[in-house]
Amino acid sequence: LRLPFPTNSNQILKIWFWNFPFDSATMSGLSLKQGALVAAASSIVSIMIVSWLRNTTDSLKRLKEDDEFEAHQATPTSKDQSHVPFHHERLTLVQIRRRSQKLLRLCRQRRTLRFFSHDPVPKDVISNILQTACTAPSGAHRQPWTFVAVSSMVLKQNIRELVEKEETLNYKRRMRKSWVADVESMVSQVHDTDKVEKPYLTEAPWLILVFKQAHSVSDEGERLDNYYVQESVGIACGMLCVAVQNANLVTLTSTPMGAERGIRDLLGRPAHEKVFLLMPVGFPAADATVPYREPERKSDTQTIVWKT
Repeated sequence: LRLPFPTNSNQILKIWFWNFPFDSATMSGLSLKQGALVAAASSIVSIMIVSWLRNTTDSLKRLKEDDEFEAHQATPTSKDQSHVPFHHERLTLVQIRRRSQKLLRLCRQRRTLRFFSHDPVPKDVISNILQTACTAPSGAHRQPWTFVAVSSMVLKQNIRELVEKEETLNYKRRMRKSWVADVESMVSQVHDTDKVEKPYLTEAPWLILVFKQAHSVSDEGERLDNYYVQESVGIACGMLCVAVQNANLVTLTSTPMGAERGIRDLLGRPAHEKVFLLMPVGFPAADATVPYREPERKSDTQTIVWKT
């Protein structure tokens, strides 16, 4: 075909008829009956092409959609019904393997970054990421976390100053020498131990402050106990990391030792909330680097044990 590649069935039909030799020189040598047969054959072939195109498109669409599934709780049928059926659409083993392999490939590309682009990230993308983290399981379903998303440059600068001041003391006095030695290769391109600098805290378009709630407070002001807080918030942060990677973004999990109270006061959070992690989120800088590792991670035999 001499025309551009068709994108729909109508173009297929046009291309077929435009390129079929229905010129007067060709048709003059055919009888009326022969001409009718040629036209009929042309129509049949056109229909076959259109049918093939539609079936192929539908198959590709189904292949994409078939890897998705629905899972949700049913609506209660009475006010006193404490448990309801759970509807879970089961995929085929082929689809299950495909989904598991796709997520594995995605997560194997994840790296911790300390060099961020100033390019903005839409608020709705960050909202989707945080809502994903909030789907994490938690002790007694208390969900003992608060995620504070900061894009204000003034607040980011204030947080950076707090963290840099305390981190300098951490490297000089608080941290064990073994810790300082172990992280030297990771932070050497950012700062030294004499003067700590964390430019990524103002370069990244977003800072996510993760707070753990030692206890919760009801709308009436009543104290509510939380359970397995550390584990629950840790799981939520793990899901947050995966959600960031899935959104084609990068992050860094950092613990602003010594600056927790100052950050909490700066952000106006209550006393029962404590900073758990500080995570810049954004795109990597064009000249971003990471520590070279070979292998990048421990092998499966070092981290996974099978008892079958």
